[in-house]
This record gives sequence, C-alpha cells and structure tokens, in this order.
Amino acid sequence: MTGRPLARSLAPLPEESMAGFLLRLSFRIRRTPARTAELAGLGPIRNGRLSTDHLLGLAPVTATAFAAATRLTPREVADLGLRRFEDTYPALKAVPAHSRLATAFFARTWAFTLAPRYCPACLAGDGSPIQDLLGGAWKASWHLPVVFACPAHQRLLAHECPHCGGSSNPIHHRRAALLHRPGTPGIHPLACRGDAAVPGSSRLGACGPVCGARLDQPPSGAHPPPATGGVGRLIGLQQRLQARLHHAGPAPGGAYFPDLAATSQLIALSWPAPADGLTLEPWMLDLIDDHVQTIRAGAQAPDRWTAPQDSATCGALLLAAEHLLGDEHDPGDVRERLQPLAQAAFRRDASAYTALRRKTISPRLARALVRHRHGFHAAGRTENGSVRVASRDCRFGPQHVPPYLPQPWYDQHFADFADRLNNPTSYTPRHLRRAVSLKLAEMAAGGSYSQCARLLGIPVAKAASTMNKLRPQMGPTLWRDFEHRVDQIACRLDDDQARVDYARRRTALTHWRLPAEHWAALFGDLGPRFPRMAGEEGRLTATVLVWTDITQAEYTHSPVLAGLREAGADTGRLVDNIAQTYTPVNQKAGRLLLRRRITAYADRLAQLLDHGHRPEQPTQ
Repeated sequence: MTGRPLARSLAPLPEESMAGFLLRLSFRIRRTPARTAELAGLGPIRNGRLSTDHLLGLAPVTATAFAAATRLTPREVADLGLRRFEDTYPALKAVPAHSRLATAFFARTWAFTLAPRYCPACLAGDGSPIQDLLGGAWKASWHLPVVFACPAHQRLLAHECPHCGGSSNPIHHRRAALLHRPGTPGIHPLACRGDAAVPGSSRLGACGPVCGARLDQPPSGAHPPPATGGVGRLIGLQQRLQARLHHAGPAPGGAYFPDLAATSQLIALSWPAPADGLTLEPWMLDLIDDHVQTIRAGAQAPDRWTAPQDSATCGALLLAAEHLLGDEHDPGDVRERLQPLAQAAFRRDASAYTALRRKTISPRLARALVRHRHGFHAAGRTENGSVRVASRDCRFGPQHVPPYLPQPWYDQHFADFADRLNNPTSYTPRHLRRAVSLKLAEMAAGGSYSQCARLLGIPVAKAASTMNKLRPQMGPTLWRDFEHRVDQIACRLDDDQARVDYARRRTALTHWRLPAEHWAALFGDLGPRFPRMAGEEGRLTATVLVWTDITQAEYTHSPVLAGLREAGADTGRLVDNIAQTYTPVNQKAGRLLLRRRITAYADRLAQLLDHGHRPEQPTQ
C-alpha cells in the first residue's frame, strides 16, 4: 500500500458503494479497477480478484491509506461500505469483519448479495456533467436483499442485463469477488461486466468478451415493464423498509429485519402451506411458486435459504412475510398464523427448526416457531437444544416459581378444573399443581417440561409422570384453558413486588437439618402425646416440614428423603409421619399445635433466608 495521492480523484455520490466508486474512479483515471485498487492502497490483487471484504468496509490501516490516496475523509470512506447499515440491518454484524468469506454464508443469512440489483434511471445520473460522463451511483443498499424497488422512480429494480440476460457481476463456482473481471480495461462504470457468449459455443466463460452493454440504456425497441397491478404495494413496502434501514439513532425493533428474513425463508420452506392465509395478488403467488419450485429442483441445498434475486419475487415474499408477522407490538395471532407454516416446513426438513432458531430473531418470533405438544414446548431430537425461549414476556424468572403450586393459588384458579378432566383421580390435583409450576417456568425461561423440571428441582421422572397422566385426560380445549389459567397466575407474579426467590431458598437448605435444640423447644412439652415423634425421627420429620413450607416444594422431593433413599434406608415411618401431618383429620389438639409451631418457625427462617442470612446448622 503506497498511500500516495492519485493524480485525480472523485467525490463519492450519495449512497455509493465501494464497488461503484472504484468503477467510476478507474474509468476516470483510465486504469483497470484492479490497478486502481492497488494504487489506492487496497493491496495487491491475488488471482485477479478483489476481496469481497471491501464491499463491507475497510480495515483501519487500509482505510487510512485509501483515504490518503483518494483524498476522501474517513467518514466518506466508511460510508462506501455496507457496514454503515449494520445498526439497522443486523445480518451484516454476523459477517466476520475482514476475513475470507464464503458466498453461501452471506447468501443464506440474507446479509448481502454480490450481484446488485439496480435502477436504470438512478444509474443514468442527475444530468450533471460528471454524471453524464461517469453515470450515477451504484448504491450500496442495492446489495441488500431487502432492497428491491426504487421509490424515487416508482419501479422495481432490475437484476439482469437486458442485452445478455446475465448478471452485471456474475459469480463463478461460488467464489466471492467484489467485481467480475477487474483487470479488463476500458469498461464504462454503467456497462454490464458479464461474459458475452463465445462465438460457436453455448457456454459463457471468462475467456469470452465482456458484454459491455450500458445498463442505464434499454435495448433498441425495448419498452419499460408494464405497471402490473399490485406493484404499488411492493413500492409501499419498500418505502417502509427503507425508513427502517436509514433510521438515524437507535434502531427501532432491532430484530425486525432478521424476523422478516426468517419468515420469508419459512414461507419458501413450507410452500404452499401458507397460500390460503396470504392476501397477495395471483401473479405474486405464481412468482413465489416458481421460485420455490426452482430451488427445490436445484442441486445446491443452500439455495433454499437465499433471497430471490428477481425483485418482484423477493418483494412478494417479503410482503407475505410482513403480513404474517403483523404488528410487532401486538403478538396476538402471530403464532396461529405461523404454526401451520412451521409444521409444514419441519415435516419436510427437521433441521429447519434449528436453522431458523439459530438466527438472531426476536423472542416473539421464536415463540411463534416453537412447536407445542400438549400445552408445552415440544423437545424432540432436533429441537431439544433450541426451545430455550420464554413462552411469554415475564417480569418474574424461573427462580420465582414455586415448584409445587401453593394450595391457595390452586383453589383460586383451578378449583373447578380437575373435575372437567377425563377420569380424574385423587392424584389429579397433585399432577395439576406440578404441571402449573412447570408451565410457569416455561413462560419465564423456555425449555421443554423436563428442562423446566430441572430448573425447579423437580425430578424429571416425576415431571414425565405428570405429563403422562394429564395427556390422556386433557384434550385441545382443556389445554388452552389450562394455559389461560396459568397465564392469570403469571400476571399475578408479574405484579408481585415482593417475589420470593425459591431457588435461593432451596440452595440454602440443601444440607440443612433442624438443630436439636430448636426441635426441643418446638416439641418438648408435647412429647408424652406423640412418642414416635420424639428423638431423631421427629427432628427429621420437622426438618422436612420446614423445608416444604419454605421452598413450596413437594415433601417427597426434600433433600432428607432423597438422601435416605440414596443410602438405601427405609423411609416408610418418616413418610407416614409427614403424611399424617398433612391429613385434615389429624389437624387437631396437640398435633395441630405442633404444626402451627413448625409453620411459625418456617416463616421466621424464610425471612432470614430472604435477607441473605445463612440457616443455623445443628451442632455436632
């Protein structure tokens, strides 16, 4: 890199790309684009190719040399790169800066396309002497898949040369390059750089001449494309997209464009599943259908993820995606609109789910794409690691969810629910209380019911048992009612300003046992009435009861009982003692007094734990 100023330079045009600037500059100084790039400090050209990185932006050292050689300011140099849009178009952030890029990567992520679309009227220039000589700007935004129309000239962008029918910047063998054939001299900035057919051969190749036809001038006898009905809708969509793309300041809805691209891909993957729900003109549906049939017939798998190069097809696909996404501030029916597409796409290709979820899409769209099965996120073999999206916007976290729905909450929201199930049993309320807690955890943190069970300290086998019992008892209507009732409890947790951190309580009490002196104070005067509660057995019973009250979990999941089971000890008498304490018929006289003392003790200990105190451990 020399950094020496060129004898002549140019002022960049508004929105001009690096490729367009090099074409105009090289034509003005009568050098090839490759030689101009070397003189301007972009380094030696290897294998006759200019790096695609230059389209995104220049590395700091290179940008300094380029600015000095071309007499541009650092801001002007930066504005020649696509990274000027990365705050509003996040797909560009996923492209590694200044590295060798794979064409398939930025095509399937909708980051940008090497062969830009173009507006002939914009290329014709504004009538000034310099633009009459060198043409108007090749706009950087024309490389973005979401730019398919020119609102200023009320037309869709072209993507093929009207003379040779090829791309203005063709890609050979999927090898990325900033410009096609940069070493060919004398090509006007507005001329097609595609390969003309070699006489006597049906193959297009670099060995033949460059097409060279002016893209700002239609062929003799050609007419502008007819104003097909519905094009106005595409122009309107383009105006809305450009308002977001050129938004100054913090980007409104940072996941808007990733959501739009992912939904467009979902439409193509599931086609024709969404056709009935789209308000598109028939010719738009035909374009999408042709595009889908083409990519399904192609041999290259990545093609199914790429944006259509044809502007009308791409615009129709984006218009359909916008319709399906609806108002981003009103999640409403987005799940109902997208789930049929998701199901159809995943039936065709199970890996589609993981691929779509890996994108930087919004939680709103991620929730809409997650498959549900019996009221919960489905976690099949291809989905298990990808359902970590909260099924609701919550102000509470999974740590605030009691592992076993408290009885007052159950009585308020589910008292009449169990009787509506098919063949309910005496255990049905227990399974419902457990399932509600699992669903609350899913709402706050996402994941399958087994993942939520781990968050709540519920044995996965117990969670599976609950789901196996409830599935045959609840049809689709009851599952919807179940979710509605759980959502009411979630609203209650959202509004609670003094939420309890049950996870912290469980952690604090993992190895805790009721100190013997505390048990003596609680039980001492009641000993003659309950001889089997005296001694160690009674202290362990009280330990489990205190743990259960504080953690709002099931006593069978307490560390004391879990430890005894792991050690192979008999837990029968201990479980019987605890069960009698919870039996209503036993809630009287001395047993009732003991239960009240234990509850008061648990309340005091819970307050200490919530204020960061460690529980007192028994003396050895």
